Amino acid sequence: HLSKTLDIMTGLQGCLDLEKGGELAERLNRLYTYIQQILLQANLNNNLDQLDEAYKLLDEIHSGWQQIASSVDNNTG
Repeated sequence: HLSKTLDIMTGLQGCLDLEKGGELAERLNRLYTYIQQILLQANLNNNLDQLDEAYKLLDEIHSGWQQIASSVDNNTG
């Protein structure tokens, strides 16, 4: 599952438009890089605490995207 998660993170990072996205895109880029580093270290060190940290960050990102989707749905519906 770590490999798949890393692939997803790489895909998300690749979708960022750092020129047009401004500070938000830069912050997301740094966050995605950080999460990738945590996942790689967790895998190398078999460290569950690092996996938990990555999970919490990914869950927070997921919640944010859900809020954005909900906001868009409410504004268009």
